[in-house]
Amino acid sequence: MAEALRLTGVWLTFPAASGPDGSALLDVLKGVDFVAQDGESVAVVGPSGSGKSSLIAVAAGLERASRGEVTLLGERIETYGEDQLARLRRGRVSMVFQSFHLLETMTAFDNVRAPLEIARLDKVDARASAALDAVGLSARRLHYPGQLSGGERQRVAVARALASDPALVFADEPTGNLDAESGRVVADLLFSIARDRGSTLVIVTHDADLAARAGRTVHMRDGHIV
Repeated sequence: MAEALRLTGVWLTFPAASGPDGSALLDVLKGVDFVAQDGESVAVVGPSGSGKSSLIAVAAGLERASRGEVTLLGERIETYGEDQLARLRRGRVSMVFQSFHLLETMTAFDNVRAPLEIARLDKVDARASAALDAVGLSARRLHYPGQLSGGERQRVAVARALASDPALVFADEPTGNLDAESGRVVADLLFSIARDRGSTLVIVTHDADLAARAGRTVHMRDGHIV
């Protein structure tokens, strides 16, 4: 089976606020090795501050590794510039965030449609409509985020992430801001649509029930995979 993602000996280090001369360093990731195969689902769990969100930020190229190798969809990215990363991710890598990150001035339909157009995919209107239908929001397509519940907003975010049929989806606490029932619905959709489309899913969560649904669970503590 091919690999969608591989991190080898990855460190992520930031300047710390302590130290008399401001030179103290904080190691957020410490020699992390991580692999996700094509089409599999992996949950990354651990206490707050363990490095879970930093792991997917580095894996997606949102943060640059301080040391180590990051291979995303078969390409080494740790030295890539922003334009190279954008070209690699466009239409192939998607993210779902805890806080939805919808554009408040756009309808649900346009929030899903806009990334497809930016990626220069074909049939963007049909793709956006099909994605909203898949998450049960066809009737809300012309509503703005402020007119939607939290669960509905996250369902729009899932539709946006999966409308391009991406190879790899990162989800960072996708049910963290939702009540139990809305969270269950969003999780059902995220796992089922990713599975149906053959996408690799890497999901960061504190929710043990959500993590149990993944094909594999990785535990993090203090910047390490344990």
